[in-house]
Amino acid sequence: MNPRRHDRSRALQALTLGAVGLLLTSCAAFHPQRIQVAARVTQTLPPSAVVPGASGAAVPGSNSKTVFVPGRGGVLGGKANYASAPGVTANAINLGIIVPMDGPAAQLGRPLYRATQAYVNALNARGGIHGRLVQLFLQTACINCEDENLLAAKALVEQKHVFAIVNTYMNTYAFGAALNYLNQQHVPLIEGWTGIGPESETWSADQTPWNVYYTVRNEDAVQIYADWLDTVMSHWASAGKLPFPNNPHWVATVGLDVTQDRKRAAEFKRVWEAKGSGYKVVSQQYVAAQEEVVTRMDSFISAMKNAQANGAFSASNITMVFGMQAANRNSWHVPWVSKSAWGKAATDTCGSACNGGFTDNNGWGWSGIRTPQMQQYLATMQRYFPEGATYADAQTLGGWIGMMAFEYAATQLGADLTRPALINILGNLHNFDTGIGAPITTSPADHLRMGQTMMLQICHNRFWRMTNWLSAGGSMARVSNNGDCGWGY
Repeated sequence: MNPRRHDRSRALQALTLGAVGLLLTSCAAFHPQRIQVAARVTQTLPPSAVVPGASGAAVPGSNSKTVFVPGRGGVLGGKANYASAPGVTANAINLGIIVPMDGPAAQLGRPLYRATQAYVNALNARGGIHGRLVQLFLQTACINCEDENLLAAKALVEQKHVFAIVNTYMNTYAFGAALNYLNQQHVPLIEGWTGIGPESETWSADQTPWNVYYTVRNEDAVQIYADWLDTVMSHWASAGKLPFPNNPHWVATVGLDVTQDRKRAAEFKRVWEAKGSGYKVVSQQYVAAQEEVVTRMDSFISAMKNAQANGAFSASNITMVFGMQAANRNSWHVPWVSKSAWGKAATDTCGSACNGGFTDNNGWGWSGIRTPQMQQYLATMQRYFPEGATYADAQTLGGWIGMMAFEYAATQLGADLTRPALINILGNLHNFDTGIGAPITTSPADHLRMGQTMMLQICHNRFWRMTNWLSAGGSMARVSNNGDCGWGY
């Protein structure tokens, strides 16, 4: 193996970003003892009912849709609870969560943990699931430390004896070893996956037999990114704003040099160039090491500009944030579209350089769409975690959807709650409507299945919803807002 390539691969494994991603200055020192002795955190805030009223069955809607409202999944009677599985007793269900709670990445991990704990508090205030209260065990792990995430998973399974693990998606790029361990132990992982490793785990819809991740499917997302960038660039061209008007469909891509981002960039190139003879990806840049996002981003942007690209697709949220800053320094003003850079961390990091940049919401909803479930989310956050109501984004809504799916599946099983039965339900949802995110349809061959997402825009340090739900190959209609940055020029 090429030594330089090996060194680069090791560097890549040390580079990770959460769903909204921030550049981290360094990986926190590995502290096995800290992980092993991490205490269970449960009921951190006083529980009280959020939505009063009796529980009822999940509401079947039209076209075989199941509309689920937390607390209304029904209570199965007859059989008494018993210790049906590891981490399950007659009175309790133990769940685990792994997020960064200290260091620079705490601003990613803490909101996700607090939102998950708030859901648990409200769930227990309603009496739990079939009379079992949920206990949430917290393990903290550096988001770009593979060994630390693995040890955290082992601590939860072997010491805390959890039934399942939820909401690890902030630690995606360093979760390969932990995911493999959970599969070996047959422990369900809900709302978690990995970004480095075999394509079956980093890209393919089937994922693994024991994990589900409810987000927009990769192929669908890339088609939407390409169609949206094409739409935006047509408006720039009509306004005479493209820097290289002789080649109005030339674009460039940039991303991290990891399995997932390379696949996403390659798929974007295929989709873009299939649009017609004038459509061309003229430059593809890959950031090989963590420090290069800051120290060499100008050189990557210079290469994209010199190739006369009129638009940019970022396969990673972090390369959009630092890429747009570098583009601003290099006077390369073009439309940008990125894979899910949705979060307060992105707006706080990028500033005015990101004005007009487009990203998506992972299929995880928008707080301004006030369905009963979103109202319930906002009320719960206001009671237990007010910042989660003010900043409803990928750091909170994705975790909320994961917990909704868990509650629904566990409620269906009643006293006979087992790991295989739980993952069987989670992996066979049909048009499952959370009222927050896009509908979910899964199968044994597809554990990664939302078919829609929304495009958002960063403008003046906040996000604006640019579209309604978009589907691959569908219309790319824009929603007008007073105060957004228009088409970005």
